[in-house]
Amino acid sequence: MKRIIAFLFACILSCAAYAQEKKLPAPPGEDGFVYFTADNANVDPVAKTVNLEGNVTIVQETKDKQRRVVTGESITLDQARTEISSVGPMTVKSSGATLQGENMSVNYTTKDYWAENITTEYPPLRVISAKEISSVGGKETLRDATLTCCDNPDPHYTLSVGKLTVSPKKRVFGTNAVMRLDGFPVMYLPVFWRSLKTEKPFATHVDFSQSNKVGFAILTSTVFDPVLGFRPKLNLDYYTKSGLGIGTEITAITTPTLKGSGEFYYIHDKASPIELGKEEINRWGLRGGYWWEIADSSDQLNNETGSLYQLQTQFRMVSDPYFNDSFFRGNPYIFMPDQQTSLSVSRQTRHSTLRVNYDQQDIYNRNQNKFIAKTRTLPEIKYIMHPVNFLGLANRIEANFSNTSYMEEEFRQSGNARWTGERAFRLARGLTITPAVFYDQTITFADPQYQDKDAWVGRIGTDFNVQTETFLGTTDFGYRFTKRLSTGTLTSDQDSLDKGIEENILYLTNYYRPTFDTYVRFGTGFNLSNTKLNLQTGQLQQVNWDHLKSRIEPLLLEAGYNSPGGAFRFFVQDLYDLEEKNQAFITQMDFIYKRQIFGIGFNNFADHQDPNSRYRTYSDEYTFTTSLGIRPNSTKWLMDAGIDFRIKDDSLIGFNKMLRFSYTFHDARAEFTVRDRNDNLSFAFRINILCGGDPRKQKALPEDNYWYPWRGANDLRDM
Repeated sequence: MKRIIAFLFACILSCAAYAQEKKLPAPPGEDGFVYFTADNANVDPVAKTVNLEGNVTIVQETKDKQRRVVTGESITLDQARTEISSVGPMTVKSSGATLQGENMSVNYTTKDYWAENITTEYPPLRVISAKEISSVGGKETLRDATLTCCDNPDPHYTLSVGKLTVSPKKRVFGTNAVMRLDGFPVMYLPVFWRSLKTEKPFATHVDFSQSNKVGFAILTSTVFDPVLGFRPKLNLDYYTKSGLGIGTEITAITTPTLKGSGEFYYIHDKASPIELGKEEINRWGLRGGYWWEIADSSDQLNNETGSLYQLQTQFRMVSDPYFNDSFFRGNPYIFMPDQQTSLSVSRQTRHSTLRVNYDQQDIYNRNQNKFIAKTRTLPEIKYIMHPVNFLGLANRIEANFSNTSYMEEEFRQSGNARWTGERAFRLARGLTITPAVFYDQTITFADPQYQDKDAWVGRIGTDFNVQTETFLGTTDFGYRFTKRLSTGTLTSDQDSLDKGIEENILYLTNYYRPTFDTYVRFGTGFNLSNTKLNLQTGQLQQVNWDHLKSRIEPLLLEAGYNSPGGAFRFFVQDLYDLEEKNQAFITQMDFIYKRQIFGIGFNNFADHQDPNSRYRTYSDEYTFTTSLGIRPNSTKWLMDAGIDFRIKDDSLIGFNKMLRFSYTFHDARAEFTVRDRNDNLSFAFRINILCGGDPRKQKALPEDNYWYPWRGANDLRDM
């Protein structure tokens, strides 16, 4: 647009000079030329005007060979008023841009102009029509304008704007905008903003949703260009029931030294769930994790000297277990009875590893309606000396110190040191035996069970492993024994229920991988002790020799398959106890057939209740998850659906139902989602204007699929 107006100024000056001197301009020179043609040209030297009538064409060619053309039926050049004006239609073409309008008026001194019934372009936006346009001080204002990014002559979608302010090549800002798809109004926007810069530092996307719990919502996601190796997002939302929410997501662009993603969201919820016992409450969620290689002077431990320093953190925290179900409804974790936070810094060399760690495990206390710390360790210091050959053995030494609190009681300090000596003997190809012995010493400082005196407890043990490689895979068979000594002595602990024998077991594991995409894993054992851990209560109980099946450890069977092209994936795991029957069964199957996507999952767990959080599972409850993705040959539309349900007491209870429909127009995409999860019906709607590209996909990273696999292809966030 600026080039067009500059051309008009050049035309005015040339024509005004012609009118004043009453002679033809000089022939074209190196600085370019301007000429015009018209059926009639009327010159008024007194008024200093030139009026061109009929088939008017004004052409300018600049010294850099750029050509600009103005056409119209009646154009007047007024030097006295420093103005060029037209009666009726006029068209200006310059460098691929076109401005068409009626009754134009341009002041080439102030560079202000005005026109009616115009069409023009602000790439990538196209102004199909505007009742009028005016420019004052370089800022252009359009009224009753209709815009589009669609390049079809008859666009699939338009945006009607009451008032549009334009800063050329920078931005547009409008008010009272109505979005139309094929002429049908689908959305009202009180304000509309878009950058016109080809390189945008950020892009804002808008989603609309509704939920019975939080009300109608406008969700904005602003995605920034990468900064210092991170791709940040900013979420600003408004819910009619819950109020204003704010969040951020920071994903690391994966490099050999940095990986991870983290997300945080906060809202002062004015419509909190009745389970929390308050109408208004501050609610928040934090999840993610990062790994960072701080420094490396060892060439990835390839050098004998030098060290590798690393930092790793993981966090999964919410203000209450219902948070995801309120604000992150796409997240598969509907209810969170526990949470975890950990942070560690390590130094690693060819000879040892030193790690300083903070870890906290929380559980939800229903009586207090809040999370409490089940365990909190700050700090935990671990040292591992890598195996050193001495006296024919591979000797490994481990030591650690921890400062730990249990169930929010006061912190207790303890230390531990362990020596392990082992040696591997390869008897034949595919047959290796590895005997090992160890001594473990633990000290609990100021132990309240011993009148706040330091409590020393030793353990001795052995592990004898036989490993075979056959056509059935890798099989490990062995014997493991651990004996706890009496506190403060080197004698056997005979006062406890287990008589100091913590482990006395024969074990068997097998890992079979016939092909690179298939595996089978099996494991069990035989308990030789007189006690075992009760799977229901988590407490020790005595066991006799009346029934051998009571001594057989739970049978673990696991199998997985992933086809080379990813068209079929299968996983199954079962944990079965001969006495307590089935403890856990989990399976998931996903496959693609003729572009259609199918998925089904199933799980069942034994009767169990966590004594602290009171979270329960039931053996007569069966949970199913299903998913369906319809992908027709036409790429214009697609549909995703799924239903998750439980079967219990001969009744079927659906707790998560979802249907999403997406339709792609020539240059836009509409998406509608309905979800009924945990008796909370919600809707979500979005219009994605492609503008010759796909802004959502352009801002996406490959890391998004890894860290948030449950999100859809066009989802920038959970909602």
